[in-house]
Amino acid sequence: MVGLSPEEKIFIVHGIEQDIRNDGRIRLQYRPIEIETGIVPHAMGSARVCTGNTDIIVCVKGSTCKPSDNKPEDSNLEFCIDFSAIASPNFEGRWGDQISEDYTAVLNKLYSSTKLESLCIKPGILCWKLNIDIEVLSFEGNIYDTISFGVKAALANTHLPKISTTDEDKGEEEFQVSDDPSDTWTPDTSTVPCFVTLWKVGEHIVVDPTLNEEQCSSFACVIAFTEDGKIWSTVSVGPGSVQPSTFLNLTSEAKILAEEVNTNLNRIIQKEKAMARREIIGFLS
Repeated sequence: MVGLSPEEKIFIVHGIEQDIRNDGRIRLQYRPIEIETGIVPHAMGSARVCTGNTDIIVCVKGSTCKPSDNKPEDSNLEFCIDFSAIASPNFEGRWGDQISEDYTAVLNKLYSSTKLESLCIKPGILCWKLNIDIEVLSFEGNIYDTISFGVKAALANTHLPKISTTDEDKGEEEFQVSDDPSDTWTPDTSTVPCFVTLWKVGEHIVVDPTLNEEQCSSFACVIAFTEDGKIWSTVSVGPGSVQPSTFLNLTSEAKILAEEVNTNLNRIIQKEKAMARREIIGFLS
């Protein structure tokens, strides 16, 4: 990432004050969002999302495990994000590993309250554990929102084999996986949140910033919203702070944006589901 000169930052801030950003958008407008699902055949679910020039691939793989004794009905979602050196030379070596660890910690915190009850096979005995791997191919700002779009799309594309309970053997229940490869089911993603990250640039709030706009920000906060408008979690991801009254106003604006984003995302996911199975051509096949 190339640092901006003071003059360049002033130019960006003045444009946002006039509600005209460098790429022609207004302050609360997203860049075009492109989503494609089912692109990695060997994953249980996958999606590729492009928000402007930010490009990521999300893959889902599942395994069964014994749930936590403290929360026997909870499912497990574990995240791992990798910033490819293709996206930026800054992601090479140990520095890239540290960035990946920092972002993974934030994602695990944002999704910590997400409960997919359909992943529970037998309360207290067996449940699905989903490992969600995220590869960042191109990084041009607004990574958290883009990841949330990809996670929801990939989970909606996930196909898990059906597991049935057989008769008890020596006092213990046995579980059997269906032998039919087509005998699968898809988790309910209605409780999976979408993120809206609010960035304060000058005295105004913007969404979906470019990398240059992010360098001009003094505060950033990720808010996770469910489809029914509930706030699932919030995390501050940048320096600076705002007054509580200002933050309440921000959440009101973010809620309106989240409703629009969730509606558009669900429409795209349903369109992808309705498409016939397509041939994957290239290095992902």
